[in-house]
Parts: sequence; C-alpha cells; structure tokens
Amino acid sequence: MAATGRKHLVRDFNHFITCYLCRGYLIKPTTVTECLHTFCKSCIVQHFEESNDCPKCGIQVHETNPLEMLRLDNTLEEIIFKLVPGLRESEWTRWFHQSVSSVRGPC
Repeated sequence: MAATGRKHLVRDFNHFITCYLCRGYLIKPTTVTECLHTFCKSCIVQHFEESNDCPKCGIQVHETNPLEMLRLDNTLEEIIFKLVPGLRESEWTRWFHQSVSSVRGPC
C-alpha cells in the first residue's frame, strides 16, 4: 500500500481523541467494555455516580456497579500525548498542583 503523501492535522483526529462528556482531549482514556465507548476516566466515573448507562449510546453498563466494566486504555493515551504537543506536561503540572494543594490543605 503506497503512502498518499497527505499530511494529517490533529483536528483530523479530534473526533477520536476527545471526550464525549467534557469535549476536551481524553485524559486517562477509559473504555466501557460493554459498548467500547471511551471517555476521560474522571468524566465517566463522575457520570456513573448518577447513572448506570453509557452516556453516548444509553446501554445499561452494569446493574449495580458500572465501574467494574471500565478499562484504562494506555495505548490510546500515548497516541494522544504524541498527537497533542504539550498535553502530557500540562496534565502533569495540573496533577502536581492539585496534589500539593491537597497536602497543604486550606491556609
């Protein structure tokens, strides 16, 4: 198969690397094993606090504990970090500042 020589822009892939819930890039991409839809881990965990259904297709994920049906997708996370320059660093910085402020507590 010959290469077409066409260059792709990140926006060509946005549909595949953004979260249906928050519309941002997938952070800690987490796939629902029942329907294979992927969301940010924090987005889907927060969604499952209120509902047992997939927010994208509506299928019931699990009757009592939908969190059992989630799997992290580390390969997709690495692809996203390679496609979006600076995303890994900004996420690490955000995580670091949240960790420091939670350790220090309120002033």
